[in-house]
Amino acid sequence: MKMSVDKEITLRMARAAQIRVAPDDVDHMKDSINDILDFCALVGDLDCTGTPDFTWKMKKRPDRRPDVRGDWADRDRFKSEAPTIEGDFFRVPRISSEA
Repeated sequence: MKMSVDKEITLRMARAAQIRVAPDDVDHMKDSINDILDFCALVGDLDCTGTPDFTWKMKKRPDRRPDVRGDWADRDRFKSEAPTIEGDFFRVPRISSEA
């Protein structure tokens, strides 16, 4: 079943997706959506008889170490290699303007 969209549906889709579309770009967006729908129709028409379904075969869960607090034997070595230390903590650069 071939589907297509017109300008009105394209604008409704853009509003629903909270995408601002300039009036000059509506036709291009409509054409792009219709190209995608045409491709989906082609894929839907493929004969996949005998093709096995895709499955992810994970043999077992990854091994996890126990979450146990412990002391670092080389704490002083780690601290000596850090760029800046404040007390027992590493000082890291601010990455957000929020306080």
